[in-house]
Amino acid sequence: MKFSLSKALFGALLLGLFIPAISSAQTFSLSGQVGYAGPQGDAFKDPVTDEKQSSFGIGYDFDAMYYLESFDEKLSVGLMFSGNALFGKNSSDAFDIGIYGLSLYGVKSQYRFLDRDNTFSPYGALGLGLSQFSTPDVTISDASGSSTVVEGESAFSFGLRPELGLEIGGFLVSAAYFVPMKYTIESDTGNFDGSAGTLNISIGYRYYFEL
Repeated sequence: MKFSLSKALFGALLLGLFIPAISSAQTFSLSGQVGYAGPQGDAFKDPVTDEKQSSFGIGYDFDAMYYLESFDEKLSVGLMFSGNALFGKNSSDAFDIGIYGLSLYGVKSQYRFLDRDNTFSPYGALGLGLSQFSTPDVTISDASGSSTVVEGESAFSFGLRPELGLEIGGFLVSAAYFVPMKYTIESDTGNFDGSAGTLNISIGYRYYFEL
């Protein structure tokens, strides 16, 4: 009888510990966005003619967020990736410029102003981390008609990306500013020391789940 009572008490204790664990399921989300990317900074201007070498591109963003219960799940933190493919423009007949790349690998914090029970809610977010700026391959042709391909180079810097958006039933509409940062690149076509960033207008979707 004593053994059975001990087992019953032990079982009750385990159940008491297990039930709160079930009731305190944590909320997470995954999101993806895609849209217009407008180049910002002097990296996209010809240093001689001051002509813009890129005027538009495509931006794409992903994140994985964890929601803090102490902030009524309005505040979330997590990991993010932001990428931009910026299409180059020919500055002369001698150069064939392809695609610039600008990426951010980092952490993100986001605040949703209304509860998740509300279908409609504005939000603000801030991403920061390691940014990478990549120049395109350049094809140089000489008078004889032969050509040489000079491979693009990459440089790294600190990245900062504030974002304002609107969530409507999981669907996202946002505007973000990838703050232009300074990058230094040494290449066969000349050294570069300037800034690069983007202005992004995007749409996407956020999926919520609990663990």
